Amino acid sequence: MRPRYSFGTNSPTTWPIGFFIARGSYLLKSVLLAALIFSSILSATAQNKPAESKEKSVVVAVVGGTLIDGTGREPLANAVIIIEGDKIKEVGPAGKVKIPKEAQKIEATGKWILPGFIDCHIHLSAETSDLEYYRDSNSLATLRALQLMNTYLRSGVTAVRDVGSHLEAMQALVRAQSNGYIDSIRLYPCGHLITITGGHGYGMHGSMAVDGPWEWRKAVRQMYAAGFKHIKISPQFTLEEARAAVEEARMLGLHITAHGGGFSDTIPPTMTRIAVEAGVECIEHWNEMTDDVLDLMAERGVFDVPTLYTYYASYQRNDISRFLIEKRGWSMAMHDTLFKKAYQRKIVMGIGTDANGEYRELYPQIYFEEMKYFQRLGMSPMEVIVCATKNGARILGLEDELGTVEAGKAADLQILKANPLQSFDNLGRPETVILRGQVYKF
Repeated sequence: MRPRYSFGTNSPTTWPIGFFIARGSYLLKSVLLAALIFSSILSATAQNKPAESKEKSVVVAVVGGTLIDGTGREPLANAVIIIEGDKIKEVGPAGKVKIPKEAQKIEATGKWILPGFIDCHIHLSAETSDLEYYRDSNSLATLRALQLMNTYLRSGVTAVRDVGSHLEAMQALVRAQSNGYIDSIRLYPCGHLITITGGHGYGMHGSMAVDGPWEWRKAVRQMYAAGFKHIKISPQFTLEEARAAVEEARMLGLHITAHGGGFSDTIPPTMTRIAVEAGVECIEHWNEMTDDVLDLMAERGVFDVPTLYTYYASYQRNDISRFLIEKRGWSMAMHDTLFKKAYQRKIVMGIGTDANGEYRELYPQIYFEEMKYFQRLGMSPMEVIVCATKNGARILGLEDELGTVEAGKAADLQILKANPLQSFDNLGRPETVILRGQVYKF
């Protein structure tokens, strides 16, 4: 802010001494008046201040349901969950957990309680058609993203990691949530997807192109400065470029993931190895990975988000290029086989959707189709639920805060009428969702 009086290049000694005396007298009077007013306000506040200034948190007790807590433990029948504010205070069997008198009770007898689900790979503001891409705006993208977030809330998905959307839309939504303008699911965006000139995602909304290690470092810093805590890099990239991004992300305390495998005619399958050697925390998709790369992922504890059902739908709609199918051996069997090999190696996997463009119409059901696909490839229902909850929180770097129904964790959970362990068809239509301790009835 510019000062009200500026001396410019003139020396203060050239100003009349009377000016400073008058000015100082005026300032002194102003300061004394402000102090008097402030003292009066404090006095009035102190007189009217209640004995307990801190508002008491709302207490909720979910009672009687069967709890699947997301840890992989056996379900707990007749469970009691005490929620205070936006945190879970206590969890246990009825008879061992004391229900506070002031608690708002939610009766869940005969029902099933689960943590809120997490989608680790989504593009919330993605366009629904090529035509919309050319006439799109940040305002429309923000509203489109919020619509999908609210759809997920009604479906029991309470957190998402957005891996490439309109920058301003993501910033607006995060800030709107922080300021209390909107109530919706938790959002963890990556900001712009970072790629090279001509790389995967080049020229699309939600991406930025940079070349050379120092530009990649700067891109990570720009996303950090823009307020994002997650980074996604996309092929092609050299080992030096990927390492620069990873080093920068680590220095700034950010989480970093990479698009894996080939995916287009020009992107070689070696990209996954480069990303893993560079030190990324997670790989997106199962594409063209050799056994030694899978071994390296397992050895280094690198996560993966398969997005299998979107590939399945793409093969069904003939949307996979003929080059990849005929020259690179792509098929749904390739993705399935890689999933099974990763499962054998105990690579931690999360649920992600990645339904862009015309595939956006598959929401929200695509999330639960992805869970079914995991089960179809050999996981037990309980293991799949862990992927959707605990593993999702681990991929976000928030395992101490989200993903399981345990004391001290965020109060994000859902109540279902039917047993999800018997059929995943029972998912997606919760009777009640609790998000940040706030109760939503559907």
